[in-house]
Amino acid sequence: MLLTVASFVPAPAEAAPPAGGGFEVYAATLDGAQAQRLGSAGVDLDEVSRRPAGGGKVAVEVILGREQAARLIASGVPLRVKPMTARMRKLKAQEPTVFRRYDAPGGIREELATTAARFPRLAKLETIGRSLRGVPIQAVKVTVDAKAIPDGKRPAVLYFGAQHAREWITPEMTRRLMHHVLDGYGTDPAITKLLATTELWFMPVANPDGYDVTFVDDDLRYVRKNLRDNNGDGQFGPGDGVDLNRNFAEKWGYDDEGSSNDPADDTYRGPAPGSEPETRAMDALFRRIGFRFLVNYHSAAQLLLWGSGWQVATINPDDQISMAMAGDHARPAVPGYLPQLSAQMYTTNGDTNTHAQARYGTIGFAPEMSTCQTASESDPDDGWEPDDCRTEFDFPDDEHLIQAEYAKNVPFALSVAASAKDPADPVSVVGRGTEDFVPHTFADSFGTSQQVSVIARRSLRGVRMHYRINGGRERTVAAGEWRGGERYGGTADKYFAELRGTVPGQKPADEVTVWFTARGGRASEPFSYTVADRIGGDVLVLATEDVTGIEPPNTDGATSARYADEHVDALRHAGYTADVYDMDTHGRQAPDALGVLSHYRAVVWETGDDIVTRNPGQSELVTTRAAAETELAVRDYLNEGGKLLHAGPYAGYAAQVGYYYRPEGPGECEDVFEDLTCQSLSNDFAQYWLGATTYLDNGGSQAVTGRSGTLAGFRAPVGAQQHTASFLSTSGEVPLTWHRDVPGPYDPADGDWYLFGGQPSFYAATWKRLTRTVDLTEAAAARLRFSFSHVTDGNDFVFVEAHEVGTDDWTTLPDTGGLTTSDVGWGCEFEGFGKHPFLAHYWGADCTPGGTTGAWNAVSGNSGGWKTFETDLSAYAGKRVEISITNTSDDWTDGYGTFLDDIHLDVDGTTAAQTSFETDQGGWTVAGPPPGSPANRTDWTRSRQAYDFGAATSTADTLYLGFGLEKMSSPDRDDLMARALRHLLPDGRAGRAAHR
Repeated sequence: MLLTVASFVPAPAEAAPPAGGGFEVYAATLDGAQAQRLGSAGVDLDEVSRRPAGGGKVAVEVILGREQAARLIASGVPLRVKPMTARMRKLKAQEPTVFRRYDAPGGIREELATTAARFPRLAKLETIGRSLRGVPIQAVKVTVDAKAIPDGKRPAVLYFGAQHAREWITPEMTRRLMHHVLDGYGTDPAITKLLATTELWFMPVANPDGYDVTFVDDDLRYVRKNLRDNNGDGQFGPGDGVDLNRNFAEKWGYDDEGSSNDPADDTYRGPAPGSEPETRAMDALFRRIGFRFLVNYHSAAQLLLWGSGWQVATINPDDQISMAMAGDHARPAVPGYLPQLSAQMYTTNGDTNTHAQARYGTIGFAPEMSTCQTASESDPDDGWEPDDCRTEFDFPDDEHLIQAEYAKNVPFALSVAASAKDPADPVSVVGRGTEDFVPHTFADSFGTSQQVSVIARRSLRGVRMHYRINGGRERTVAAGEWRGGERYGGTADKYFAELRGTVPGQKPADEVTVWFTARGGRASEPFSYTVADRIGGDVLVLATEDVTGIEPPNTDGATSARYADEHVDALRHAGYTADVYDMDTHGRQAPDALGVLSHYRAVVWETGDDIVTRNPGQSELVTTRAAAETELAVRDYLNEGGKLLHAGPYAGYAAQVGYYYRPEGPGECEDVFEDLTCQSLSNDFAQYWLGATTYLDNGGSQAVTGRSGTLAGFRAPVGAQQHTASFLSTSGEVPLTWHRDVPGPYDPADGDWYLFGGQPSFYAATWKRLTRTVDLTEAAAARLRFSFSHVTDGNDFVFVEAHEVGTDDWTTLPDTGGLTTSDVGWGCEFEGFGKHPFLAHYWGADCTPGGTTGAWNAVSGNSGGWKTFETDLSAYAGKRVEISITNTSDDWTDGYGTFLDDIHLDVDGTTAAQTSFETDQGGWTVAGPPPGSPANRTDWTRSRQAYDFGAATSTADTLYLGFGLEKMSSPDRDDLMARALRHLLPDGRAGRAAHR
């Protein structure tokens, strides 16, 4: 099929979700919740322009497809099309003079061929594959005797750009660097020497189709992805394309945060790993050459990213090289760029750099080059103004500014090339080197023996660990390589490795000093730790009650955990001894995974009354670094076989809400909108380690009932909890449920069955009718009554339609209790009747209630649980009437859906029909949508329980409770603790922790 470029209608600046396709630049001033919503919508946060707006808000600019923008607006994000200045309009109308296409006369592809021909000894043109449209993806290999030396024979580095189509500055960076090294051969001694020993590969455009289409039409200027026709309509629009930097096999589809499964999203990962020919071509090149480094140029955020992207805060041994080369905040390798771990701001999966390192040992960097605004203000005399930047991607089409941006990147780029000879001893433009040893230090040990780890250069021989206890005789033990844990570790370790040794014979209060040595006089700096006064228990109570914090305020003067003793006592009744790590008495610092947690077969992590760990002076939506470090320490502990019970009224709440913290000191994140180095806590820990895919805030009740496993048969009140939570389980395992006196919003209202309309999904407008014909020819009065629960967000409605059989006199009927209104919602203003032309029966063309045949009466928004809808059918006495209980949604509806139960049809005061759907649909028919509406992807279906929200989730290694044990009665708490430990430690006390 020939894929054509669709024609789009530009949106008016004042209308914020415009109809039709195309891309637009949107601006908004957001509060914390709205900013988090933007981040969860498949938007690459590194490519969102942010600046403090005052009042606890942040001003953002973001490029979105118009339908995606409308979807965000529906969820409460107040986006508006960014108005254009006169200069913006002028620049938009001009053809670029410096930036140019790839596959066009005089384009970059032609330049590559000409350059390779001009330097026959140094350069070889390589076609590594073809794009989706068949365009050759070309690179130039540069080294002495390039054609004669087999590819990959010498240490090799790859530089490439335009993997994301709209990032025009990146091909300029790559091609100019290519010319720099070619022109420098024979005149620059360093480059001359470099090309005699090293292969440098330059691929200016990794996404030829996408890159070239951004020059075709202004509506397509901000295309990011390739030109995959996702919906098969023969045209390219915002719902099409695959993000090539999410399409690689390593960790592909690990979750929907690091990439998206929605074809309309910027980070859509494609239907399968390596589905795109551009991805397969690059992967084949990686495999064939075995690059030691790659530099993957992107824009625009002024960052220098390194390391793995799939999981937050995961440092691998070879990251010692990356950190030495990239520098730090005080002295970055590229001036003005902030060096940081790739996953620090947000996670990625299926990305290029993680894939190349995990599969081929290639160390990758992703420089996010300067924004339009930064470049425009760099020279006060050049006429470029930051306010005239339409987006941060619109790097000025100015030779002077482009050359300056390229030039400040050259020293780092050449240091990467120079480092290929010996990556373990890299060349650093900031004067940093890699250490022989980097010990993992900690202050406290809770064991009679202690494992200590170190990152060590692989080339070292005879590595030993040395220690002294209380200043006594020096002793040595072997240090062996750690091969990784259950889910991570043991990768990205080609040049450095993690080694471990064990200090035996520790006693309470001992002071221990440790250091490492290797042959040749190599030695690490020593560090010391103290053995705790109380050690040797089976289980650790990790108390993070933060009684010395400010949320909630301390009203009783407590300086240590209030409820740790209750948990210790419950463990004693269960047959286990326990020690306590009280965060408040340890300087409000996180426990170390090796030093503290590793000594216990299980950890009971209780949070007491704490809502969120916070220091005086920290604003809303902000927490401490120790809160994040505690979660990461527990994650490391679980990765090495630990077991966890996590409980508390607000346990896990801060991560679910997305509180912010500063990953590195000095100081803490004070205000997320003023300090752009703050990053959000991730909910990955709850999802992937605790089994809770969804957190329902304050979703519990007064009692719990055990349903499966060791909790089966348990039932007890939970006491006066200040807050509760419910969870949807990642694995479907919900061992404990909330006991309710009335049905919850997702539970059948009557009996064991109900009708479920299916979970709403974006781009899936529906009109669901449950229909019945009622003969009232002999009746004087009739009423319809049913129960419904409506748990959605967006422009959707529940209503009752009616018309006399044989006529077109459709109308909607009001609820006699006042649940319905005549509000048509916000959607009509932007898209009229949208995909539902039948609404003309009920709405005016000017979006007023009342249409061609009937009135408008409907319920919209979250119902807040089960409600009773009752309406009078007496107007149809003496007639046959068709009635439909209807739920409509547009393309931007989200949530859990609509539920129906317990339908009563009363005629002349007598029940003529009733059903709770226990055996069938009770005489009601699923009628499908009216003419003009699309076919429903989901429709009314009998279900026992559409969602299984529980009071706890469990995995083989964890149990996560949506309440605290401390408010339960002692017998109930003891019983629950004993059952929890039987789940976590089915062999009882027979096993012991690996490191006592």
